[in-house]
Amino acid sequence: MYTKLLEQCGFEPDEIETQRPRIDRAFEIAGIDKGDVAQAEQRLTEYFDLEMVAVRKILGFYLKNFVDLVLLREEGKKIVYTVFPPVARLGLASVLVSDNVYCHAPEIIIDVVMGQMFGKLNPILEAAEESGLAPGTAQCSLNQARLGAIAKGIIPVPDITLTSGFFCDQSPKVDELLHEVYGVPNIFVDACIDSAWEEFPEITRRRVEYYAKEQKRARHELNEALGLNITEEALFEAAKKYGMLWYGMQQTWQMMKADPQPISSVDLGLFYWMIAIPDRNMLQDGMKVIGTLAREVKRKVDEGQGVVEKGAPRVAWPLYHATDPSLMHMVEGLGLSIPVVCFACITPREMVKSKYETPEERCAESELRWGVYHSSGGLLYRYREVIDLWGVDGFIQAISFSCRASFSTLMHKRALERDLSIPILGLECDYYDTRDYSTQALRTRVETFAELLRARKGAS
Repeated sequence: MYTKLLEQCGFEPDEIETQRPRIDRAFEIAGIDKGDVAQAEQRLTEYFDLEMVAVRKILGFYLKNFVDLVLLREEGKKIVYTVFPPVARLGLASVLVSDNVYCHAPEIIIDVVMGQMFGKLNPILEAAEESGLAPGTAQCSLNQARLGAIAKGIIPVPDITLTSGFFCDQSPKVDELLHEVYGVPNIFVDACIDSAWEEFPEITRRRVEYYAKEQKRARHELNEALGLNITEEALFEAAKKYGMLWYGMQQTWQMMKADPQPISSVDLGLFYWMIAIPDRNMLQDGMKVIGTLAREVKRKVDEGQGVVEKGAPRVAWPLYHATDPSLMHMVEGLGLSIPVVCFACITPREMVKSKYETPEERCAESELRWGVYHSSGGLLYRYREVIDLWGVDGFIQAISFSCRASFSTLMHKRALERDLSIPILGLECDYYDTRDYSTQALRTRVETFAELLRARKGAS
């Protein structure tokens, strides 16, 4: 019933046959039926460039990870759920030291597979609302996806959670709920993002050392809880592989500066979410797929292919949408190029050699230097920096209804309007939940913004 879907997701014929029993079982547990598969086939055709081999392959990575995730308990794996944003290098190191460990943020896989691919995320979010994350109280839908998928029995209860508290204070509370309801032990990695507004880009030793001590403590707790041996050498290796994926994507992200924009940001978002927290498939074959993507995008650039007209106004965007491919497609369909997403590029300021020695300190410094995990002022600095580096004509700040973290505030919009000489549109939506907004309802505002940018571009 799903051979076409698997072909759309880059599965080879022998993979389809060998994986069919596992896929059958995973789809049965997840409640995916023939009608769902038909809807997924239609959505993939509508939203993604399936002529690109790399896009099909990365979709396959998500589907394979989803099957692995659903079957973890039946296949006897040690299950570690981290959250997004993840303690990425530590989670990656746990996978490197043991083939029997699964460590990932399940909400990302649930959002992309059940949201973007199958279009049936809402029942999972509703299950979370019935299980403690009440509607109407600004609950993050990433947390709802994690809890709801457990409550519905789609994914197993984990053996342990590895929870970041350095960016969002909601995720630790949800994992505390998992502990109280399901008895799941929690390991927390904390930090403090409070700082003076103008402190960034200075990274104080105090901030680095505190965050590094939190990660080191978590490493020892994870080793003890699961009988692992995550050493400093394993962390260095994890950091190396993590960096290779990020730096490997830079060639493609830089080619998005081409006019016209060669591929849709919806396609590129699939790669962002998978390198932000890589799975085992990404570790094994990710660089090969990233290389394929770069070659395919370069060919489009060389041939002058694009998803918008040449000379279209260019806008920056904070973050790729994990659940809803229609919103960014709508913006591009109205003739606006989205060549850069502020969270998904490496700036020259970040490409410096660390002065620290331990892997935890280097990780802490790297993440703080990014700005997003440093402070509200650090995030504002990053917005200004990326907007300046890419020379965009405008900025669409997608303001998430249910995010308590700092990247979606009106405070940033006002500061950017004060500091920059480009138009800024605040678009109230959600990166992970489609229930509180309508893409079509937002269309009129984006159309007006696009006309404004075209008029300004023409006048200049």
